Amino acid sequence: MNATIVSKLSCPICKSAMQMDTDGKVCRCNGARTHCYDVARSGYLNLTLPGGGEGDSKAAVQARKSFLGAGYYAPLCDVLDEMLSSCNAKSVLDAGSGEGYYTNRLASGRDVLGVDLSRAGVDAAAKYAKQTGSGAAFAVGSIFSLPVADESFDALINLFAPCAESEFLRVLKPMGNLLVVGAGERHLFGLKEILYENPYLNPGRADLPTDMKQIDRRRLTYRIEVEGREQIEALFSMTPYYWRTSESDRAKLEAIDRLKTEVDFDIFLYRKGQ
Repeated sequence: MNATIVSKLSCPICKSAMQMDTDGKVCRCNGARTHCYDVARSGYLNLTLPGGGEGDSKAAVQARKSFLGAGYYAPLCDVLDEMLSSCNAKSVLDAGSGEGYYTNRLASGRDVLGVDLSRAGVDAAAKYAKQTGSGAAFAVGSIFSLPVADESFDALINLFAPCAESEFLRVLKPMGNLLVVGAGERHLFGLKEILYENPYLNPGRADLPTDMKQIDRRRLTYRIEVEGREQIEALFSMTPYYWRTSESDRAKLEAIDRLKTEVDFDIFLYRKGQ
């Protein structure tokens, strides 16, 4: 974890600034009572408080890693990279970074920190960063109480995770930018056509910011072909339908080994203080 990112962290207990020991194994705050946090073997910091929740399971993280690693959503990553560059964002916080697919790929030329409540997700993300030398840093923490200092990041990305607007405003610099991504109305419509007798359009995100100015909105749509039952199941497990689909409808996926579907992303860019 580089010194620039460490300088943006804050202790989750006393909110004091943090610093890394010279051996890079312990991060400690400079408060009146020092709180210490060990750096995990894979390179991340656990900056959660007791009772803060657990986030995605190891199995869910592995499914996301498998599907996203196959490149199906790479065009979305390209658009995000271009939009961050247009904002001249040099420091970026990924709030709800999951297994780190986007975080690691957006770190080139930027100081990027991913925060997620799932220890399994952050561990997988940090391992990938170490293996590839992406330069991204990761911490376990809640997006509703981010372990970072006030006004410390140029930009924040919020991809399919809850939008904690007041907390995002706190950590963004003046005139900082927020990128929010949600499912467009026809996202994964081909999957729903298989699962449901009467597939429906998505309603769009209901938690978009209200105290920031929207300065750009884009829609990215294209078609993908997902091959193999393992990848189809991985995609299904990433969706909210996984938790609210009946067993009889779930069984319909077992009859296919190739899925053609649209993907449809709504991308919103907001600015603080304008």
